[in-house]
Amino acid sequence: MALTRERILETALSLLSDYGLGDLSMRRLATELGVAPGALYYHVRNKQELLTRLAGRMLGPAPAVSRNDPGDSPHTQGVSEREVTETVVEQARAAREAVLRYQDGADVIGIALAADQESVSSFVAMRETFERGSISPTHADWAARTVLHTVLGFVSTEHNRLRLEASSAPAEDSGARDIQDARACEFGVRAVIRGVLDEASEQ
Repeated sequence: MALTRERILETALSLLSDYGLGDLSMRRLATELGVAPGALYYHVRNKQELLTRLAGRMLGPAPAVSRNDPGDSPHTQGVSEREVTETVVEQARAAREAVLRYQDGADVIGIALAADQESVSSFVAMRETFERGSISPTHADWAARTVLHTVLGFVSTEHNRLRLEASSAPAEDSGARDIQDARACEFGVRAVIRGVLDEASEQ
């Protein structure tokens, strides 16, 4: 089978899911693909680019904000505070569900944010949503980063707990706990959004 960027990313995601970021080296990836490590660099320049592309693959396209109905009370750019809130919550929920599937997924997204935040679809979508709600570009950028870091913090904690539980007895009611984790994350996201909107109204 020919070596392609698509095949490299699929294999890297599989390794990440099974073993975590610590075991996702270029050498390990090359071994898994049955090629020499140098062959990978025809498709990805370095591990940083690999992780940035993995972040994009993990997140996929984020939910977009839609315009208000004529009866709504829009801000200058046509999106109400309620719509901003619900859209960002939906974007945050989608990001959490996507990243949660992969060990150390939160770390991968964090690296991508540091390397090239424009490559992180969830961040870009959240920033656009805040801007559509009449928040300045600078504050929209900060708001999107704050929301996404809130999500990543919750996901990282969930992953750490799963590692601790891997060597002990499984939780008695993991389903109920997962629901509580999702609700806690959304609570935090809504608190951040409310603070952002309140702060923006005072500027």
